[in-house]
Amino acid sequence: MKSIYERKVNIYILALMLIMMCIGITGCTSSDKEEASDNVVSKAGTVQLYHATETEVVPDDERYQLVQPDNLSAALEEVIENMTISSELTIDRYVIDENRNITLTINVRDTISEEALLLNQAAIVRSIKGLDAGSVAITLQDESGNIIESGTYTDASFYYYED
Repeated sequence: MKSIYERKVNIYILALMLIMMCIGITGCTSSDKEEASDNVVSKAGTVQLYHATETEVVPDDERYQLVQPDNLSAALEEVIENMTISSELTIDRYVIDENRNITLTINVRDTISEEALLLNQAAIVRSIKGLDAGSVAITLQDESGNIIESGTYTDASFYYYED
């Protein structure tokens, strides 16, 4: 029969061997994990905002750092406030449902062209999709409050092409 002292020593030796095995197993892939974690850390809590030019949707120069990345409502509000959209559009209100689906109501001036409207919608959807939201529904209304168009969009809803 082993003494208590011998049992403790055996447990410590076993624990030390397990720790060394774990270090050996994770040490083989640590560089891959470090690169992946560096990439995740550099993007954690940020979102890429997009804006429309006269002919295309382009990313802003830098990713936007969210103040409250874990709060979808606060993050959406930040994105809306910091997006660059046409002066002929105003995001009037938004609603987020329990499935993280977002509905935007956007006021549209009569002077905006169809192409500018489409490009701005694409920029808005691309920016919001960076929040890991569900679907993005957009209701467009004129200055009198009459609904012009309503639809649910993903980034795939917009076809991008080059000349």
